[in-house]
Amino acid sequence: MELRLIIKILLRRWWLVVIPPILIAAYSLITYHAPAAAYAATLRFSVGYAPQTETASLYDRSYPAWLASEYIAGGLSDWARTGDFAQAVADDATAKGRTVTAAEVAGSITADHLRSISVLYFNGGDQDQLTAIATSAVQVMQKRNSFIFPQNGAAGATVTPLDTVAVTAVPPSLKSRLDIPIRVGLGLALGIVLAFVAHYFDPSLRERSEVEALGFNIMGEIPK
Repeated sequence: MELRLIIKILLRRWWLVVIPPILIAAYSLITYHAPAAAYAATLRFSVGYAPQTETASLYDRSYPAWLASEYIAGGLSDWARTGDFAQAVADDATAKGRTVTAAEVAGSITADHLRSISVLYFNGGDQDQLTAIATSAVQVMQKRNSFIFPQNGAAGATVTPLDTVAVTAVPPSLKSRLDIPIRVGLGLALGIVLAFVAHYFDPSLRERSEVEALGFNIMGEIPK
């Protein structure tokens, strides 16, 4: 099909092309709800323990300490994903005057680690609540790790926050920003399909070329 014929079909049935995107855009605007506010924070911790100063070893005393810190970082990150950690954070936040449930804490925290650095990611829709959760998470990470991991000794591992608790607003996701344009684009595609379907089933002969394609000779035309 030639481009000229395609354009002619779309112009002839332009109303079929524009009606679907207009209806979809109107419905989308009427039912539109602004995305809920979202906030996030990231906290990184260095973890480890001080190597013994007096030891008879052929190895560098710092090496085992560095190696152990990687295992500790992984263990703390795994612990941060558990219900025990969520409950401990909820209890600490509640004791400080902010009522938070363990389920809310668990839904707000994700954890990861990179060598000797343990990382906690916080996400939620309440900025004050997320600040309370992050603040309590620091306390729990520092004070409770010796109870969860007794191999760290009675004093526990040294957990040092590398970031201050700073909860910031998260911009709307790309999906929410493109939702209405995508819908309108799909409506436009539907309109184009409808125009070609209408052309396919239309039995009318409108142009000389259409008649000649049927094998008839044209003797005269009635001008517009």
